[in-house]
Amino acid sequence: ANSEHRIERIKDTAVLRLRNKLLPLIHLKKLLKIDDGATTTDAENGFIVVTQVGSQTFGIVVDGVFHTEEIVVKPMSTKLRHIDMFSGNTILGDGAVIMIIDPNGIAKALGASGSSAHDMADDNASAHAASGEQLTSLLVFRAGSSQPKAVP
Repeated sequence: ANSEHRIERIKDTAVLRLRNKLLPLIHLKKLLKIDDGATTTDAENGFIVVTQVGSQTFGIVVDGVFHTEEIVVKPMSTKLRHIDMFSGNTILGDGAVIMIIDPNGIAKALGASGSSAHDMADDNASAHAASGEQLTSLLVFRAGSSQPKAVP
């Protein structure tokens, strides 16, 4: 809440204004379906982890950041490899086994994993730049109805 960066709402969807760009926000609790039935849409009481996957940048709202730690990533069990949200697991010093969240899986859950769509956008941008037209970046999102909306 005391940050210099502002969280704004576009039709009930939280976005973070960071360096004059709007980043879509996703709540980790909601994504992992562990919100205990409570509506935790108040992003101002958490921390935002800004993540970039390919050319897509988004924010993940987490409850807190405890510390950083070097870990050895173990591969996922073959029975759990179909879950895109996790890239592996590790064993902590106290013996606890934890799952490691994969930003690519989160991007896929957000619908942001279309690298071919990014390639087409880059091709279109270079074609427009060659023709001398001016480009405007837009944030495309869904809120309310299923039709996409866009804001500069």
